[in-house]
Amino acid sequence: MSGVEKTLPMNRARRWMITIGLFLMVQLLFVAIDGTFLEPNINDSGHLFARIARGILGSRLFTEWITPYSFPFFNMFMTIHVIAIMIQAVQDLISSMFSKK
Repeated sequence: MSGVEKTLPMNRARRWMITIGLFLMVQLLFVAIDGTFLEPNINDSGHLFARIARGILGSRLFTEWITPYSFPFFNMFMTIHVIAIMIQAVQDLISSMFSKK
């Protein structure tokens, strides 16, 4: 039983290192691609999903407020990634507060 209790913080630390490492690698990729010919070409078809995506990406949230990149898709992806990391942080904080020692 004591082996299980000791591996729990190590697994959490390893998961956080992987999460932060992945986030930083994606951000470096975005920095390298942003403003170059390698930016993805968003499909401009008239389908419902494409219209919704254009509406979301064209909103002021990703064109004026959150703008570390010139390409709005990168801004949206970064925002979703940061929100997911924050949710995981809150969940880990709560679980560490209420865990049995």
